[in-house]
Amino acid sequence: MSNLLDAFHLTALPPEAEAFRAQVKAFLKENLPGTTADIRARSWMGFDAAFSQRLAARGWVGLTLPASYGGAGMDAFARFVLVEELLAAGAPVAAHWVADRQSGPLILKYGTAAQKDFYLSRICAGTAFFCIGM
Repeated sequence: MSNLLDAFHLTALPPEAEAFRAQVKAFLKENLPGTTADIRARSWMGFDAAFSQRLAARGWVGLTLPASYGGAGMDAFARFVLVEELLAAGAPVAAHWVADRQSGPLILKYGTAAQKDFYLSRICAGTAFFCIGM
């Protein structure tokens, strides 16, 4: 083994994920004005509820959550593509970031039926925003 990476069998993303990438790029071209490099570098902190709601209208907030809650029911590869393109474009993701990445999946796994019904649909609609408190 010449280096550590030789131990991994790296491969390309599935064709469906790459097709999804084209959809995301088209959405961003239409919905996100040009952003300077300094803004792109800290875009994950940008709060724009209207932008998050436009993503949600496509099922892209709560992307991996079931359609019954308003998510798209897509896989982790699609989620990877979406996050990669949002961050590369400097999209403001702070409004939905914690709810989509952390709270939603945990509520789906551990929440009661009432909690799932109440929170997940709001997360997927881009109308519930969460934070981490310490």
